[in-house]
Amino acid sequence: MVIIGHFVNKYPIIVFVLLTFFISHILNPIVVELLHVLFHNFSFNFPEAQLNERSIINQYGGTIGALVITLRLYGVHGLKSMLQSCSVTSQTSSWLMTAVLLPLIMILLSYYFAGVSMGALLTILQHNFLFYLLITAGFIVSAGFAEEFGWRGFLLPQLLKTQKPLIATLIAFAILSIWHFPALLTGWKNEPVWPWLILSLAITIIHSWLFFKSKGNLLVVILFHACFDAQYSFFSKFATNVSNVPFHQGWTYIILYCLLSLVIVATTKGTLGYNKENVNLRTYFGEDEHKRPTQAIKHVL
Repeated sequence: MVIIGHFVNKYPIIVFVLLTFFISHILNPIVVELLHVLFHNFSFNFPEAQLNERSIINQYGGTIGALVITLRLYGVHGLKSMLQSCSVTSQTSSWLMTAVLLPLIMILLSYYFAGVSMGALLTILQHNFLFYLLITAGFIVSAGFAEEFGWRGFLLPQLLKTQKPLIATLIAFAILSIWHFPALLTGWKNEPVWPWLILSLAITIIHSWLFFKSKGNLLVVILFHACFDAQYSFFSKFATNVSNVPFHQGWTYIILYCLLSLVIVATTKGTLGYNKENVNLRTYFGEDEHKRPTQAIKHVL
């Protein structure tokens, strides 16, 4: 136990990645098969939100891993400190609104440039608004809460201790891409790999920017992640009459996000909006200036 604890304290990122991959890709299928053996009729499926019994533990691998490592490193106090960043204030309300509206604006523009009138798109949204909210709520469960505590809540701040914001973001992108590969390669996500990678890189940059600008508010990135996933699921279901003239809707969607991410990188000079005043890592993880992180373990063990 002492050796393991020392390794976790010294290499928290490596342990987090290994634990996340173990939970998602090794433990998850075992648990699913056991549930099917014990409960023969156990099944649920909400395909529009990529939510079913075979994926739920898989999707929460990063969050479970982050919770375990956070408690080990910083104790309950550290976990509470991280969650305190989720508070809604007048300063963060504008970023919460951005997280909700930005994905909607981008998907509407992509369909508009592909030949679908804005009136038709808004009519679709109006007539199916309750289902739109239901899909968004589903993705809050299957994507936002499932992933963001791991990727942005734990991994990104840990990387910032030794890396510049853009490099930290690129490393996080590489890790989460590899984590997604089994679902991509098996066709579970029903998305081609290369377009997904290009779009995911842009989205990862935007995620970091939102996280930094909102002073490390996890609710902002949770909402953005859920709303981003919900848009394509919703409009691909109802906006079926797309001429792709003058532009292809899918590639327009990707290009719009790529342009936005390039603007963010250029205007922030690679900082992505990060500065130590907005996101103080010691405060974020609840580290006391007079207490080493390893001492916080006593509060848990």
